[in-house]
This record gives sequence, structure tokens and C-alpha cells, in this order.
Amino acid sequence: MGQDRSLDIEIKGETNVLERALARPVPLWSLVLVLLLLPLAAIGMGAIVDGWEKSGAVGRAAIAVARVPDTIKGMFKSPAPYFGGSYEKLPGGFTRDPGFTDSGYALISPFDPKRKRSVVQLLRLSDGQAVHTFVPDVDAANARSKFASELTDVHRDKDAARNRLMHPLLLADGSLVLHDSSPLARYDACGKLLWSLDGIFTHSTEQGPDGNLWVPYRYPVPREPGVKADFWDDSVAKVSPEGALLQVDRIAEILERNGLARLWRGRPYVQDPFHLNDIQPAMADGRFWKKGDLFLSLRNLSLIALYRPETGRILWWKIGPWRFQHDVSILDDHRISVFDNNTLMGYPDERVNGHNRLLVHDLSSGDTSSPWERGFAANRIATRAQGRGTPLPGGDAMIEETEQGRLVRMSPGGDLRWRYISADSAERRMALSWARYLDPTTDGPAIQATVTAKCS
Repeated sequence: MGQDRSLDIEIKGETNVLERALARPVPLWSLVLVLLLLPLAAIGMGAIVDGWEKSGAVGRAAIAVARVPDTIKGMFKSPAPYFGGSYEKLPGGFTRDPGFTDSGYALISPFDPKRKRSVVQLLRLSDGQAVHTFVPDVDAANARSKFASELTDVHRDKDAARNRLMHPLLLADGSLVLHDSSPLARYDACGKLLWSLDGIFTHSTEQGPDGNLWVPYRYPVPREPGVKADFWDDSVAKVSPEGALLQVDRIAEILERNGLARLWRGRPYVQDPFHLNDIQPAMADGRFWKKGDLFLSLRNLSLIALYRPETGRILWWKIGPWRFQHDVSILDDHRISVFDNNTLMGYPDERVNGHNRLLVHDLSSGDTSSPWERGFAANRIATRAQGRGTPLPGGDAMIEETEQGRLVRMSPGGDLRWRYISADSAERRMALSWARYLDPTTDGPAIQATVTAKCS
């Protein structure tokens, strides 16, 4: 009993001391000093963050502090890439026209609500069966990453839960090459990391005729003089299948070298002037290109350019009629296709001008046509950003409406041969991440190696 009274007296004593401390008057001079120092501290912090890459450890610490609000916000946000716009409510999964059989496969990267992360699936299109599911160990690749950048924090933004596994490339041995504005990495069929290449690799991944990979690359710290630390210094990167960085060619330097710097320097300054989103290598000689040349898609200039990496020269270029386009494909020796987002800028949230288009441009005549116009209109395909369009033999095309999580094989008139919807059990749509069509006649070894892989 005596001990309880002593403890009660001790607690009351501590409470009285705290109350007296809180009740002490604050001198006016100290309040004024704090009010003066706060904006100075904010200005100093901003200066360090703006030039953090030159400030060493202090700069890195400033960046970490500046990212705290984003980190806290991310803790409460679902990693699932839900689409916030309007769409037709449909159950997730695969459906097909029973009168049509597709002998091909699709390599897709849907978000798996059960695993709470994205996976890569090899989808057999004759029946919609996922014959293999990859669960790449992206955290192992991120663990090796050492770069610091104001553009992204790999460990916070691109962990397994948030990495969207963009545009998976399936190699002949059944392994995958992946990224998501993150290190480029190769995984075996069971998801084990084989190698990783540090840096910010983005958008498309394609294999050239010599077996090397072409991937858009963004310098973590920009090399363009006089720009801010979050400038998107986009570049064309050549990588060996073993993960060695063989060549990096900055878009700003390519345009400067070819007398085209005016295309971006003649505009108001923006952090993302180029937005390189596709590098398409020529696999054979054509009338206007030779094997190994590259078609480049610069979304924010609405520009398609034919580039020869051996010489650093642009052989041909064109702005429009596409607007903020994606996904260039080579159709024959003189024609290309372009997925035209047909986006109108200058609106509060941007918007698609009715629907997307898959255009065909003839370099010999200069004509541009829209063979699938009726199909895009009939199916109201309208992804504001991203999107894929793959012309197929016989006149059909595989179209990915990325933001709305819809992948279809469509005739020019709009008949759907099959449809895949990325959605959860409540039919809420989730974005896809750049599907790839695989043909057994050309991709047979890769398909076979994947299907027969033994994973414990």
C-alpha cells in the first residue's frame, strides 16, 4: 500500500514538472527567430535537393527526406495498377470466338491479386490456358542496384509488389528479360535471377539480328548540361544477352548530331522532352534500311525516326499524323505500322480523340492509312497512354488497350477472335504491361523451353 502511494506521488510530481515546463512563456525573440529560420531552412533544403547529385552524402540525405511523403503515401496505396476511368464491366480472363482458332501464344504481365504482385504468363491462344507462369525475383535484382536518382527509388518504387514487369522478352532457352524503369534483368524459367544491369531501363525490349538487346535507357543523373536533376535524359542502349552494356547513345546528342535539336530546344523547357518508348530493330534489309538499323519512337515529339547506330545518322524521320504514339513494327521492306494513341494535349487530364488507331505508313509513297479504323471505333479502344498494336498474318491485329487492361485479336472490321481482360474478382480493371505475340513457327524453341521447364 505504501509503495502504491509513493508511486502515485512520484507520477504526480513528474506530471507537475511537465505541466510547468509546458506552461512557461516563450520569449517573443525566439518565436521570431524560428519563423525567420524556417523559410531559410526550406530554401536551403530545396537548393540541396535541386543539386543533390553534387552534394554527396548531404544531397542523398536530402533526397531521402524529400521522399518521405511519397513513401508514406505508397504504404497505404494498393500496388495493383487499377484503372480509374470508365469501362464496360466484364469478368477477368480469356474468352474466344468458338469458330476461330489461334495457333499462337501471348506473353502477358497481369497483376495477380492472390500473389499481390505482377507475374508473367505464357498464354496459349487456342484455349486461353496459361501454360507457364513466371514469378521473377525482382527483389534480387533490386538488391544489387546502387544508383541514386531523383527520378525513382528502385527499392521503394520497384519492389516485387510494384514492379509491372514491362514488355517481357522470351529468349530461346526459356529465360526472360525484364525491367520497369528499373535495372534490366534476366531470369530463368523458374524466376531465378541470372544477371542484372543497374540503371533506369524503360519501355520496350527487343532483340536485334545479332542477338543483342535494344532497350530505352534513362540516365539516373542527367548528362545534359544545365538541366534539373529530374530531367529525362533518354538514350538508346545496346546490351548483350549476357548483361553487358555495349553502347549508349543519348537522344539529345542524336538530334544535335543530325541537325534536329530544334525539335526540342525550340519548345518551352520540360523535364520529359523526348519520351523514347520503342526501339524496333530491322531484322533484314529493306528498301530504305539495312539489317541492324533502328526505328525510334519519341512520344513527346510525335516523332518516328529511322536511325543507323553504326554511323549515328538519322536516315528518315516524320512527325505525325500520329500523336503521342507507341509501338513501331516493320511490316515488309518499305512499310511500318505505328500504334497511334491519338491523344489531345492541352486538356486538364489529356484525352484520346475518340479512339486509338493502328496506322500503316509507306516510306516509298509517303502515304499513311488506317486499315483497322472500323475495328478501333467499334470496340472503343482508347488508352490514353502506352498501348500496343501487332499486325498479324491474314489481316488481323493484336491490340493492347494498356490502361484498361484489355488485350484482343481483332479483324479490320472489329470482329474479336479472342479477348483477355485483366480484372479482379470484382471486375475492377488492372493495367497490362505490353503483351507480346509469339508464333510457334518462329518462336518455337522459346515456347518449348518454357513449357517443359521443371520448377520446384
